[in-house]
This record gives sequence, C-alpha cells and structure tokens, in this order.
Amino acid sequence: MHQKLTSTLSQYDKIVLVGWGTGGHIQPIVSLVHSLDIESNNYLWIGWADSTEEKTAKENDIEFQSIPTLKLETTRSWRSLLYPFYTIAGFWRARQILQVQEKTEENIAVFSKWWPGSVAIGLAAWSLYIPLHIHESDTVPGRSNKILAKFANTIFLGFASAGKYFDTKKCEIVWQILDPMFEWQVSSIKHKIEWKTSKKHILVICGSQWSRAIFEEIVKNYAGNDEYEWIISLGKLNTRMKKNFEKIPDCQALEWIAQIDIAHLIQDTDLAITRGSATTLAELTAFQSVKLVIIPLPYSAGNHQYYNALEYEKMWHRVLEQKNLHQLTETIQYNV
Repeated sequence: MHQKLTSTLSQYDKIVLVGWGTGGHIQPIVSLVHSLDIESNNYLWIGWADSTEEKTAKENDIEFQSIPTLKLETTRSWRSLLYPFYTIAGFWRARQILQVQEKTEENIAVFSKWWPGSVAIGLAAWSLYIPLHIHESDTVPGRSNKILAKFANTIFLGFASAGKYFDTKKCEIVWQILDPMFEWQVSSIKHKIEWKTSKKHILVICGSQWSRAIFEEIVKNYAGNDEYEWIISLGKLNTRMKKNFEKIPDCQALEWIAQIDIAHLIQDTDLAITRGSATTLAELTAFQSVKLVIIPLPYSAGNHQYYNALEYEKMWHRVLEQKNLHQLTETIQYNV
C-alpha cells in the first residue's frame, strides 16, 4: 500500500470509516485496516443498518453505527426527491455520532470511500473541523466524491487520470487499496481453492450483476471442450448457473472466492476474465503475471468501468465491450 496513504492516516488515534454495499467499496476499507498499525477498537464504521458493511465491521471487531440514508437503484426514481431530506437527517445523526467520538478521542479523522450517506457524514465532519480524507478508486468519480472533494483535506486517487475532476492541490495518487497479502507470495498460506491440472488456467471474476450473458457465452462455446481449466466466481445472484458449468471439463464454479484464494490462484493463472472494477483489476494484476480480458459493465455510473479498462489496455491487457461478446472465444484463444 502506498506510503503516503498509510503515513497520513497513521497519525490519527481514531478513524471513522465510511463505505458500503459492494466489495469494491468495502474490501478496500478492510484492506486499509489490515495495513494500518491501529487497534480495531480505534475504528468506527458508519453505514446502513443490517447491511453488508455492518456484517463486515463485526467480523473485523470494529464498532458500527448507522445513519438514515436513502438507497436508490436509479436517480430517475421519484424517491430521489426525498434524498435532500435523508441527507439532512443523516447529517444531524452523523454529527451526534462524531461529537461523542470527539469527547473520548480528540485526534480523530474520517476516511471515506463511497456511499450514498457519505455526503452527510463528510459535511458533519467538516462542520466539526474533523479532518476528512477520501479515496476515489475509479477514473470517473461518483457524485458523492465530487461533492465531498470540496470539503476534504486529502483526495487519494486510484488513477492519475481522475485528477482532472478535482483540485489537484489536494490530490495524492496512491493507486488502489489492496490487502497486504497481495504484496507477498502467499503459496504457503492456508487456502481452500487450487488449480488441479497443468492446462492453461482461466479465472473468471465478473461479480453478480449483469454477468449472466458472459457466463452463458462461456458455457455455449466451451461445453465439452477440455482445452483449459476454469475457475468461475459466479456471485450470489448467479448460483443457479452452477449446473451449467458442469458441461465444461475441469471447471470449478463457485459462489464466491475469498481474497486469500484469489491471491493464491493468480500466481498460476494464465488469463483472467473480469469486469472493470478498479479493486478487482488491481488484485488480478498484483503479481504482474496475469493477462486480462476486461468486459466493462456497460451500465456503470459515468461509464467508469470502461474508462478503468482503457487504463489497463495501455498495459497490454484486452478490452472487450459486452456488445461484442460473440468475440470472446477468439479473444481467449488470442490472449491465453
């Protein structure tokens, strides 16, 4: 992990963590906690009640508190009209939480990834003169980080190209936040998933959302084909497809792959097929031995996955747009 990030945050005695929902926002927070020499009881995680982030906080012995927040599947929903009211309510609740923290620990800071409620928390921190540091993983920042950047002390960037959206005087390029395990060889660490053959190894990590078309294309073209060995991470929304992959020889189709297994597997992976998630792209290329075929999610906000993928195309990885999925077999053969 970048020294500037760790040195900046290590100066505080307590850090309030903000991030939600998807692995791309939650996992970097966990990785940060694993990297900093700060006891778990000196963190506080703020997010949604009964959420993935609350579960993750508890798994890591981190105190968790929630604030009112409106979750929107699309900004076109009429419910978006309620967002200002939720932001105000979230602001006052976050301010109360931060004031309590200040009474027990003066040297405190807020570190935010992205979350619909992060604006409320960031503004509450700013109103109390609590330092605010944010991390933008993607090439195209989300709306919340664009707003918070105006109040942040530091804007940590995962891609240098994202700097054009912010005040460059506040920006520090630290790349992605990865767990320390991606900095050293992990073959001796206990893991659950193994490559079983000496064939060319193809690892597929595309997440749950909108990935069914990718999986169907693989099954259609490789049923009965024993040329490669496959390990597929289906995601929870696609578990019913597991039986489809039984048609492919030497194929393990799993609901989810833990980070320790990813770190182990990529050391012997020849080709990885993935989306344009900034964190996943960084994990898969941590040891610089894996060739990527990147199929960006075409519905990502600001088309950020596509622009993330273009940054990796500069490093000789291959970008395949979803509308061209019929070229997947040819792309695999050319790059494996």
